[in-house]
Amino acid sequence: MAFPNDDPTVQPGDRSIQLIDWLVGRLEECLGEVLPLQTDDLLKDYAKDARNSMASAIEQLSLARAKKEQQLGGRTS
Repeated sequence: MAFPNDDPTVQPGDRSIQLIDWLVGRLEECLGEVLPLQTDDLLKDYAKDARNSMASAIEQLSLARAKKEQQLGGRTS
């Protein structure tokens, strides 16, 4: 797993939005990886909890991204 400092898609400057995009991308990847676990009777509940937690984190990060974009757009140069 590459961390944001190692990720070429993360640009210098105000990196909050790029970091959020990176985190959301990783969460979406993990969300896809969890789906097959839902067919395992022993792991089904854990997979459901993990899926719900990741979906919630994606939603919260998306809201944070929108607020950050609004903040950056509201700045006067």
